[in-house]
Amino acid sequence: MITETFTLPTHWAAALNYADIDGLEDDDVAAIREFEYYMLHKYGGCYCLEVSNDRWFQRFHDATEYGIPATDVSTFTFDVTPE
Repeated sequence: MITETFTLPTHWAAALNYADIDGLEDDDVAAIREFEYYMLHKYGGCYCLEVSNDRWFQRFHDATEYGIPATDVSTFTFDVTPE
């Protein structure tokens, strides 16, 4: 198995682990969809394996390019094994 880690907003965990977008703002949902699109095209899928239990505040992170400002983030691990 090949994995990649990303520093992403902690509040994205339910969406990326369980496809549960309830309670998220429209901007977050749009950014998550853009991230999923990126993952699909770069790696062939978007399979979140784990989200770290630790969280910290960070100004720049891997979701900044999708319009998400400074926020609490965690380390997300994805399976990027080619199919």
